[in-house]
This record gives sequence, C-alpha cells and structure tokens, in this order.
Amino acid sequence: MDQQHLRTMTELKSLRLKPVPGQEPVAFVRVYRRGHGWGNFPLYDPAAAAKMRPLSAKQQAAKTARRTCPQCGNVRDHVVYGKCGPCQVQEQQERQALQARTCWKCHRVSLAPFRIGQQEQHRCTPCWVLWRLQRQFEAERLAVWRRTCPGRDCNVVTATDEEIAAVRADPTHRVGWVPRWCPPCAERDARERAERQREHEEAQRQAEEHRRRRIAELVDWAQTLVADPTVVILDSETTGLEDDARIVDLAVYSMGRDVLLDTLIDPGVPIPAESTDIHGITNQMTTGAPSFTEVLPRLTEVLEGRRCLIYNKSFDVGRLRHELTLHYLDRAAREAAEETVRVGAVPVDVRERAVAEAVKQAAAWLAAVKFEDVMLPYSEWFGDWSDYWGNYAWQPLYGGDHRALSDCRAVVDLLKGMARQVDADAA
Repeated sequence: MDQQHLRTMTELKSLRLKPVPGQEPVAFVRVYRRGHGWGNFPLYDPAAAAKMRPLSAKQQAAKTARRTCPQCGNVRDHVVYGKCGPCQVQEQQERQALQARTCWKCHRVSLAPFRIGQQEQHRCTPCWVLWRLQRQFEAERLAVWRRTCPGRDCNVVTATDEEIAAVRADPTHRVGWVPRWCPPCAERDARERAERQREHEEAQRQAEEHRRRRIAELVDWAQTLVADPTVVILDSETTGLEDDARIVDLAVYSMGRDVLLDTLIDPGVPIPAESTDIHGITNQMTTGAPSFTEVLPRLTEVLEGRRCLIYNKSFDVGRLRHELTLHYLDRAAREAAEETVRVGAVPVDVRERAVAEAVKQAAAWLAAVKFEDVMLPYSEWFGDWSDYWGNYAWQPLYGGDHRALSDCRAVVDLLKGMARQVDADAA
C-alpha cells in the first residue's frame, strides 16, 4: 500500500490542514528524536482533513518574519534561526578564504592566496622565506656538528659526509650517528670525567663523615639528658591547633621517672569534638578541674632551674605563652577594678597598657625556663631526608596516646633509644 501521501500533524499544519473530528490515523511512523528517544508518530490522510482558518494579516506577517533571513532578506520555507543555510555556507567560505590568505606567524592578510609551497606552512612570502632560511641554517649547523669533534672549542673534522650518510642509512645502527672525538679532546674528556668522579666520591665521603659526626653528637646529647635525673619533660593537650587554643591537660615528668605534675585543666571554653577524638578529653572531664592560673604556681616550682624538654617546642611554648598572657591580663583587670573602686576612675588606655604588660610578663616567665626541643634533633638523628622541604622530615611521637603524661613517658623512651644508638647505623 502506497503511503507517500500521508502526513504527520506538523506537516498537516504546514499545509494549513487539520484532522476532522473523529478522523483516525492511517498509520504510524517510528522515529528517533534527539532528547526524546524513539516514538510512534501518527500519519493522516490529507484528503480527509479539513482546511484551517486562513491566517490573518498580522499572523501572516509574523510567519513571514520568522522565515526571513536577516542576512540576505530572502524568505525560506522554514524558520530561520540566526542565518539561513546559504548565508552560513557563504560565511564559512569567506572565512576559509580569509584564513587561506592570513599568515599564522605575523597575522598579515595577503591580497591573493598563498602559493603551493606556502600553503603547507600558512606563511606569507617574507615569513616563508625566513622559515626556509632558518631550516637551511639549521641543516648546515647540524651537518657541521655531525662531522666535527664535540670537544670544547674544537673544530677538528673527524668524519666525512659520506661516512655519516652510510651510518645513518644502516638499519643496524639504532642510535644513529654520534660525533667522533679527536684524540686530544677524548683524552681531556676522560681526565675531566675522572676528576668529576673523584670530586663526587670525595663529596659523598665528606657528607657521610659529617653525618657520622652529627649522629655521634646527637647520641652524646641524648646520653647527657638520660643521665641527668633533674631534666624534665613537659607536654600539653589543647582544644585545637589554633593560636588561641587553650590547654586542657598538662604534665611534667622527670628523667628519673617522677611525676612532678599531671592534671587536667578547665580551659573555660568548650572542647571541640574533633579534638576530643584525638586525646579523648571531654568537657565533663574538665568540669571542676583547676584553671591554668591555679596550676601556674606548681608549674613554676617544678620547672625552676631545670632543663625542660618538649617534643615540638614551638607548639607547646606557644600555648603556654597564650595561657600566661591571659593569666597576667586577668590579674591586670582585677587590679584595674580595684583601682576603680579606690579612686573612682581609671585611664582610658588601661586596656592597651594591660595587654602590653601581660605580653611582657609572659615573655619574662618563658625566658626564665630552659626549654629544649626534642623533635628536631630526633628527626635529624632518624635521618628521613625530604627533598621537598630541603631538610629532615619531622617524625611523629610514637608510644604515646595523646595524653600529656603518656607522651612525656614516650619522650623518655625515645631519648633512651637515641642514647643506646638504636638504629643509628641505619639512619
């Protein structure tokens, strides 16, 4: 059955026809539409369809406007989006013609298309001539390099062009042609290579000797600390790693295995959950614990006149400085309040002067204690060099459980391992 005369609903509308009420489709066509997938579209007999009402003048004008190309002004059989097909083709041809006359090097547009030799390179005549001259110069330079001794400041010809061509044409020579050395340059190059090798070996030997001496110094340093029972180790746990983090656990442990201080501290602020996940100290555990101000006299007493070791000194000393500054600032505030009650007024800049004085007093307290870092010497002794940092990588403190007293004991065990030179040879 011939179905060429059947039309879809869209085709009927283009013919200004529509199905009459009750008209059934004669057949269905299965078509794939991008974005919609496969679908069955009904086909109608246009002979049985009814005519649609004629378009008004306004509708006809709008229809014509939608089908008019803004470039050429011609009316097409379909809606024109942007430009019609012939205008797009013409624009593409003009763009290709312009590209065929444009030099990619200097971007100059010639009046005529490039010649056959220039089209491959898309260069104008001056750029093409310069490119050919550069290629010729490079070929000549490469030919001179192949037949000349590669020695420094040497122009002796060591091969002919025929020899080079024969070697390059031989498929068994996969490396290709390598310039030949003249005897004097070959002898000098051998001497220089041997000298550089000796210098490298000497530098390596000196580095190994320096490493051995440095390890011996670190071992002596650790042995001195282990043998002195008055040396103490300090460690703290905090509410975080920020500059304003507060101390929640503080311990001082002597090299003689005496616990001089081990206490939780009420930081006065909530302990974040991520910090609790590390050291296990909760807000309930610090409730009722002494404040840093209450612990400070005992801390000052146990550190007085002693060498105090800290693993990662910069962090713990920074936390102590912050706590000391708050302590002295609080004391200055109380003194200012008492002065206000006594005289009835205080200077306006009392806050600034109190902060400056608190910082000064905290620095004086820290300066009176002999703090020494353990992490940096231990990392150097361990010997895990980092090319990224250009130094020895910092090593974590193994053996502790992120509680102050436990970490202090781990530092003692670490120093005793260094004193016995455990794994020193491997480092």
